[in-house]
Amino acid sequence: MLYKKIFIPLDNSKYSDYCEQLAISIAKKSNSELVGGHVYAASLHHKRFKEMEVGLPEKYKEESELKKQREYHNSLIGRGLRMISDSYLDSLESKSKQENIPFTRNIHEGKNYIELVKDINSNDYDLVIIGVRGLGEVEENAIGSVCERVVRRINTDVLIVKDDKPLEGRVIVTVDGSEQSFRAVEMASDLAVKYNLELEAVSVYDPHYHHVAFNGIAKILSGEMGEVFKSDEQEKLHEDVIDKGLEKIYQGHLESAFKKVIKSGIELKTTLLEGKPYHQILKYIDKVKPSLLVLGRTGIHAIDGLDLGSATENILRNANCNVLITKSRQKVETNPFYQDEEIVKKEIIREQQAEEQAVATAAVSWTDDANTLISKVPAFVRPMVVGEVENYARTKGSSEITKEIVEEVKSKWADSMNYS
Repeated sequence: MLYKKIFIPLDNSKYSDYCEQLAISIAKKSNSELVGGHVYAASLHHKRFKEMEVGLPEKYKEESELKKQREYHNSLIGRGLRMISDSYLDSLESKSKQENIPFTRNIHEGKNYIELVKDINSNDYDLVIIGVRGLGEVEENAIGSVCERVVRRINTDVLIVKDDKPLEGRVIVTVDGSEQSFRAVEMASDLAVKYNLELEAVSVYDPHYHHVAFNGIAKILSGEMGEVFKSDEQEKLHEDVIDKGLEKIYQGHLESAFKKVIKSGIELKTTLLEGKPYHQILKYIDKVKPSLLVLGRTGIHAIDGLDLGSATENILRNANCNVLITKSRQKVETNPFYQDEEIVKKEIIREQQAEEQAVATAAVSWTDDANTLISKVPAFVRPMVVGEVENYARTKGSSEITKEIVEEVKSKWADSMNYS
């Protein structure tokens, strides 16, 4: 088994519990090291506290008191969130110790998916096990935002956990002739050997697209060319060359998979289906109910830089079983979706700008003295001056505008502010 170092993001959700069970199981079979991770967002709470300062009781609104409360809150939140994050990892650590599995804690502060992606792409994890949804799940969502963002931005084998079903019974691997699908066959066969699973390779060819495309062309062509596309010879071309040719090609992919698996000493059942690949695969797994589906990140028609193939994406969202997506052999830097340091920085900047905008629009209150002073500003520029004063107050971290703050801004508007 190639999985020697496994990373498991945990958040105390039911899917997090499912991940723990599979992680322990795989680690025992492979002599793996487990790394439990969590990301907490203390900085977000600090900003939210500033936004809510306007609603504090009057005795807490003095600037000196606000400063003291901010420091107290920041310290309390920082320590508290760290302790909560640690507690999320306690269960997996306890189970690891019971099974004599090496375990490491890996906790970060920041934006959840960004920090997870940075950590995964900068470490030598062989496998990531992540829940399809988290604590904030909405049943209508097929996949949680953190899970999807992480899956798209890493180039590591990733097991997306949807249920608590153990690895037993049957595992299905999809084969389309791509290098990635044959790597998926290798990983699936390795799991089948370790867990004594039934292994089945499924391949889907789609001749219908060609019929639809050519029929569409025939409708818009006229004269001699139209007759060519509507001819009996054209129909025979589809039946004898395209349909049967595609079937033979995909049957050949299954035979190649069979030859790969036979070396491991296990049997491989092969199934060839006809139709839209992702649709037929989803229908088939609903029918046979495997405990795991294994497939490549992209398929035979992938171009450089693609993060997920369309079939893989649709299957990931809709499959009613756990899904293992195997990594691409291409270098991470050839795929713009696999975040390098520069892309991560840009994402962080965007997040910070969004937070700053939220702070910038937070409500502020005015003292009576400040209102009296601002009322002396000529009416035609008063809205502009009010906006400037409020922005200035926010940059200072103040939720209350006093006479002193207005006086500080006064010099900037000397030409407009006609005080008596």
